[in-house]
Amino acid sequence: MPTQFQVTRESPDHNYYVVTDDDQGGQHQFYIENAPYATQKSDLTFYDGADSDGPVIGLSKFLRGSADCDVTLVDEQLKEDWVCVMKKGFMSMKYTFQIPVRGELGSFAWKKTRSIGSGSTSHGNMKLVDEQSQDVVAVFSSDRFSLVTGRLDMREDYGDSFDRWALVTGIAVRESQRRQNVRSMRAKENVYSMGGSGGGVGLAGGGKGMAGGGA
Repeated sequence: MPTQFQVTRESPDHNYYVVTDDDQGGQHQFYIENAPYATQKSDLTFYDGADSDGPVIGLSKFLRGSADCDVTLVDEQLKEDWVCVMKKGFMSMKYTFQIPVRGELGSFAWKKTRSIGSGSTSHGNMKLVDEQSQDVVAVFSSDRFSLVTGRLDMREDYGDSFDRWALVTGIAVRESQRRQNVRSMRAKENVYSMGGSGGGVGLAGGGKGMAGGGA
């Protein structure tokens, strides 16, 4: 049966919890540590367990000045195979990457969708598409007014490793978008505040000039 991941946020920080059903009918947890201001560590660290005491199973590093990001799964031998998730196009939302699936290198892409998924966010949901077959193999449904929290539904049973690749890449893409939105909002606020200050000075100067002309 395909896996389902439920993603929630640790308030007020942007660390995340992930819960999924295990093979024994119970629940398995993952914890995602978010380090948006750190420069020496990964932006996202994925732990197998309910907190950061568990073993690291995945990492994500955001490339500065770019919408691309590097992700990796960490195996029991602490081996890291980094994969680049690349944004294609300027206006469209498409993030492509290549990973091994059943002994072959497969190409996949996260794309924006409004036709499938259960979320109702204004940002839309995401679908993970097999670039060769064009099959939708996973859907990331975001919560309302959110990007990262929501539900990841796997539609194909490609194994635990593929499920984790989908989880790590999907959350990395959404967190990258969330940070870009925050930066954009702050930039607009700075422009507005600077414009308001400049406008006030200009009006004051104009007022002085008019007063002088009247004299």
